[in-house]
Formats: sequence, C-alpha cells, structure tokens
Amino acid sequence: MRVFISHAWEDKPLALALAQLPDFIDAWVDVRELLGGEKLDPTIITAIEDSHVFIVLISRISLAKAWVAQEVNWAMEREAQKDRVFVLPVVIEAGIDLAASAPPFQQFAQRLFIDASDRSDSGTDKARTAIAQTLFHWASDWLDRMEPKGDSNRRFVDTLERDLVEFQTRLYAVKAALAWPLATLVKDDAVAHLVQVKDAYNVFTEQFIPHLVGLDAEIRWRFGGAAQKGFARLMTFIRNEVYHGAAFALNDVIESINAFDTVLSQDASALATADARRETRVTALEPVMAELVERTADYVDTLRP
Repeated sequence: MRVFISHAWEDKPLALALAQLPDFIDAWVDVRELLGGEKLDPTIITAIEDSHVFIVLISRISLAKAWVAQEVNWAMEREAQKDRVFVLPVVIEAGIDLAASAPPFQQFAQRLFIDASDRSDSGTDKARTAIAQTLFHWASDWLDRMEPKGDSNRRFVDTLERDLVEFQTRLYAVKAALAWPLATLVKDDAVAHLVQVKDAYNVFTEQFIPHLVGLDAEIRWRFGGAAQKGFARLMTFIRNEVYHGAAFALNDVIESINAFDTVLSQDASALATADARRETRVTALEPVMAELVERTADYVDTLRP
C-alpha cells in the first residue's frame, strides 16, 4: 500500500517518525522544502495520484501553509474520483478545533482522524499503531468490496458479459420464432417451438432483470462512480427500451396467435391487419437489439483492465 504524507516543513521530523510503518505500507515523505506561494510540483501531484492513501499531518503550522492546503484540495479531488475514502487526517498538535479551522481542513471535523498530539516516544508509537491499524482495516474493506466472494474483477466482468449475451440470445430466439406469418405460427410445430423459446426467455428474464438492478451497488464498489453511472444508463436502456419496450410489444403477436382460431381465421381483413402488426413489432425490435449489442460491448470494454 502506497501512502503519501502531507506535512509542513517544520513538522518533518515527526512526519519521518510516523512514516516508520509496517512493511505492507510504503510511505512517501517529500524531503524538500517548498517556498511560500510555490505551486504544486508535478512530482508531488504524481506521488499523490499514485498513492492508495493520503495522510495529512495537521498542526497549527500546517493549517497556515498554502501548499499543504493545495495538497489536501488535490487529494480530496482524488477521493471524489476514487469514490472511496482516500484522505486520513492525523492531528499532531493538541487543542486544534477542526470545525473552526479554515477550508479545506474544516471538513475533517466530520470524519475519522488519528490523534498523534502526544509527541513522546510512546505517544508516537501509539499513533503509528493507530495509523497502521486504520490502513489495514481500509485495505481489508477494499478487498471485501472488490472481491466479496473471492472472485476477481475479471471474473465479475466475464459473468456480466455472459448474462447480457444470454439475454440477447434468448430474445433473438423469440424474435426469430415470430418472423413467420400468423398462418404458419399457429401450426402445432411452430406453436411448440414458440412456447419453448418464449418460456425460456421468461424464465431467464424473471431472474436476470432483478439481478441486473441489484448489480448497481456492486459495480460502484468494484469500479467506482463513473462505471456505476455507465451501468445505470445501460440498465435503463435494457429495462425501458428492450424489456418493457420493444420486447414487451411482442406480446401483441402472442395475443394474435391466441385469437387466430376464434377470430382471425374467419376474417381475412383482420388477419391481414394482425399480420402487418406482427411484422411491425418484429421489425421494430431489430434496431433496438442492434443498439443493445453495441451498448453492451462498449460498456463491458470499459470494465476490462
């Protein structure tokens, strides 16, 4: 785990002492002194971006340092992008009221922070232990969220892609079964085939659609907010334009088949109208299915490493 430690130059001895963390933590402490008003060095930005956690040491001196505030602002932007906790405040001086501090430090009053204000050797050891334990718990939580059942993200994406393709395949089978004229569709073998593919589609979608809705939170955990928003758009399209839209409209054809013996077989005009409606419903599904295939492929590609 890579950790960036932001601090005032005057607090560097304590920063170096607190950086002596367990082997699973690689702490980065800048040994240079930044001058007042200096912009963030690209090296600093890269170090923050490449870190798993950003630690800021808060003292009365660091609260007054413009570059520390710049680093904190940059880190908070990264936290929003990561959509997970990224910034860990460590208060190294007693009597600091975070709620009364100036932005961006004021926001830390409402979140977990480590108290490292005891500068004795035992106090520093205790603070190091608290930091290490916090980072260990964070790392464990990330692993639980990323791999709740021991599965990798690659397997998750493969399973999602498989289910989406299965949905497309079963819907294509229904569409193909309804491509024949109504007079053909009412024959015994055609009806048997239609019932088979329609039931298979219904059984699959009864589980698939609710499952798809339930994946929203897991995708956010695994891949972040941007991936979750993309998935929400895909899910909305599947649910509204496909499942409740063009695919649902095919039920009109099923109703025509059910009415064939009692109504349509005895009324040539009604049969022609129903058959034209069947062709319209089937044809309308084609561009929707093409868009579904394209959207699915594009989205799955965004999840692959």
